[in-house]
Amino acid sequence: MAEVTAELVIPTNKCRDVIGVRGLCATTYPYYLDTLGISLSKTAKLADSSAVTARQLVDDAVEFAWGEVFSDLRVDGFRVGGIRETINPTFTDQTLGAGTYTFTVERNCDIEQIFLGVLKIKAIGDVNISLTSQYNGSTSAVYGDPLSDETLIVTIDNHYPYDSITFTAVVSGSGVVQMTSDGGIMEINAHTECSEKLFYCKYWMHLVKAVMYKSSAFILNSSLFSDRSNDLVVYKSNEIALRISQLDSSLNLLGKDGRINEKGKYQLEIENINNKLKEIVKQSYCTCCFECDNVISSRITIP
Repeated sequence: MAEVTAELVIPTNKCRDVIGVRGLCATTYPYYLDTLGISLSKTAKLADSSAVTARQLVDDAVEFAWGEVFSDLRVDGFRVGGIRETINPTFTDQTLGAGTYTFTVERNCDIEQIFLGVLKIKAIGDVNISLTSQYNGSTSAVYGDPLSDETLIVTIDNHYPYDSITFTAVVSGSGVVQMTSDGGIMEINAHTECSEKLFYCKYWMHLVKAVMYKSSAFILNSSLFSDRSNDLVVYKSNEIALRISQLDSSLNLLGKDGRINEKGKYQLEIENINNKLKEIVKQSYCTCCFECDNVISSRITIP
């Protein structure tokens, strides 16, 4: 038995690296937290031992905010985690000789992702196998050694946001390989499934304001629990708490009498995003991943 792991390249987990603060080295961004009062100097004073530097605090806050926005949006009608199509060819009693064999998985729309599990090729006798993967315009070698009365096991076990992924096996030698139920030689468990993150990230420009509000509130909130003494904590904690309440009411530490709003800018923006996405779904995605009888309603109830 020959076992290998196929490491297909996965795009970065970040939705869009478009938010920062001015003055971070040579990095430029389309959107700056400075417009909400979060400067590099202020962040440097807020960063405690858990963040160490202003840049780390900003990066952590923005990454956290993207995740919170994804979590707080609720899409009615979306097939969350729903498997759209299962592809699972299995071995038969027949065999095939030398030749070139392919296996391809394709998604149906750009908010689906492809899952690949374990791929197997079973050799009978002495066989040379050259196995490659093709996706996103590139080709990568997966395996290139002989097999002798053994099974090649390729572990993948991951999700990929590509339109299609193809494995090509070139077989030579005196032996044969086991045939699969789809007429090929590769047994694999694979499927396509809907991805909320792919949908949200495609329309990231509608989410930016909410991410900025949430990350700014996160940075300011960290100052209230900082293990570092600084002027912002000593002299302006009340003002900071008020600003946090204005930005994100879920982090409100003020009593009812001290509140200036029922919902923060973040909560209101989440509602705006839902309205925008609702129209996008109606126009483009009723045939893929959405059941459009009941599409998108705002359910955020954070006080």
